[in-house]
Formats: sequence, C-alpha cells, structure tokens
Amino acid sequence: MVSVIVPVYGVEHYIERCARSLFTQTFKGVEFIFVNDCTKDGSINVLSNVRKEYPEADVKVIDLEHNMGLPQARRAGVGQATGDYILHVDSDDWIDPDMVERLYQRAVESGADMVCCDWVEEYADHSERFSHLEVSRDDYYDAILALETDAYVWSRLCRRSLYDGLEFPTCNMFEDFVITSQLVAKARDIVFVHAPFYHYLRNNADSIRSSANAKRILSQELQNIYNVYQRVTTREPNHHQRAVGRMLFAMGYHMVRHNLYDCLTEDQRRDISQGIRTHLPDKSLAFSMTKQIILWIRNMVGF
Repeated sequence: MVSVIVPVYGVEHYIERCARSLFTQTFKGVEFIFVNDCTKDGSINVLSNVRKEYPEADVKVIDLEHNMGLPQARRAGVGQATGDYILHVDSDDWIDPDMVERLYQRAVESGADMVCCDWVEEYADHSERFSHLEVSRDDYYDAILALETDAYVWSRLCRRSLYDGLEFPTCNMFEDFVITSQLVAKARDIVFVHAPFYHYLRNNADSIRSSANAKRILSQELQNIYNVYQRVTTREPNHHQRAVGRMLFAMGYHMVRHNLYDCLTEDQRRDISQGIRTHLPDKSLAFSMTKQIILWIRNMVGF
C-alpha cells in the first residue's frame, strides 16, 4: 500500500539507523526501495547486513549504472514503486516507528492526495522541531512557490498518481523545490498531521557553502528555481504573481550576490531580465538589494 524510496550514496555511517527505523515500522503493507546511486563506500554492504535481521521486510535494491544524483535516484525509485502512496526518506535520516501507519491512516480517512507531518532537525548538540505552514491548498501552493515555506519532499506521503508525468530535475541542490511544487500543484486536498515523525540529520550548511564547491552548489539552486519559474509562467501565466516576483528576486539575488551570471544561458538571462522588468518595477522597490539586482541586470547585461 505504501512504497518508501531511499536513495543511497555515501551514507555508510548512517544507513543502518535509517534502515532499522524503516524495517521496524508498525505498518506492514510497505515495500522499501533502496536506490544505489553508485555509492563508493560500504553503504550497500551495511544495508545487506541489516536486511538479514528482518527477513519479512519487502525490500528492493536498484543498482543504477552510473551516478545520477539525488533527484534522478528518486525518479528511478518512483519508477519501480507499486504502492498506492509514496514516501521518500533520505538514507542519512530516520523516522519514528509509527510514521507510515499514522500518515497512511490519515490519508485514507481524509481521502487527501497528500499528508504532511512535522519533522525534527537533528544537530550534533540539539534538536529543533518544525511544522509546515497549515493553510488552504491554494495558499500553501503559493507559499511553496514564493519560497516562504519548506518544500522538503520527505515530510509528506503522496498518492502515487501525483507522480504521473512529474519532471525530475538533474541538478541536485534545491531539487525538492522542483518536485514538491509539482506535487502540490496536482494535489486536490492536502492535510497536516502535527507530529514530528521525521528526523532530518542537519550537516553544517555553512561549511558546505564556503567550500570549493560553493559556486557549483549555488548555480544548481539557481537552475532549479529557474525551472520552476519557467514552468509556472508558461503553464499558469495568470496566477501566482507574488510568488513569481519572489522567485525572480531569489534568482537575481543569486546572480548578483554570488556572481552566477555565467551559470545561465543567454536565453535564461534574457527571460529573467524581462521578468524583473515586468514583476519588480522601480516604483515598488522596498529595499536596496532589489535595486542592485535590477541595475546590475539592466546595465551590465544590457537586456
């Protein structure tokens, strides 16, 4: 009844905890799909050893031919899923024993296409609990698009049919924003369970962004925001004007603050520039960064 999809790459020290939290779920109608994204460490060996302790668990392991990245690994898992509902779990995280049962029961009782739960961000020395913004489905979609609420894909149980025709990005960073915005757009009803079932292992984001890969990471974020911006403005041109403005600001901020101009094609730069002129007119500027974005793009890019 539920397919749990777990991409695996470089999690040798974490996957045992993740797998045990899955195999001890109180809900029994679950298939667990682990997608081996050509991990270079011993993650799959650790998983194999844990599986031996739970012979009753319905487990599939998909071995990709080459490393494809997180969103494409999720896509491969979805392609093999047979459940009525899909839940994503990252292989360095873990979930409470009754997560699947509680979310599935809520989905059946409500008839909703999507059931969201609270989560806990786990740091080395403390934990923090977070909740989704609980508003109407339309307002929630707007908040997702406007980058005003978290779009994590792993904090929600979704009806399998929502994934039909879904486009998975190829860039890894901010990939949940691309996937979740499409799922929310297709969902008729969304309900919320205020219980922190999911435990998200928080690494030091500052150290990642200050590394030699920082520009690559930020450019991937920019590309994925642009993908959603293009989809919304092309397919829903008369809606979400405020959200479109927020996406344009985010992209402009990335381009100016992190010097990511060369990470976009000329057509993409032109599209963003024209969007900024339309959605962020000078008379509505509220703070200096927006002015810098517009001046930089208009004067330096020349579009």
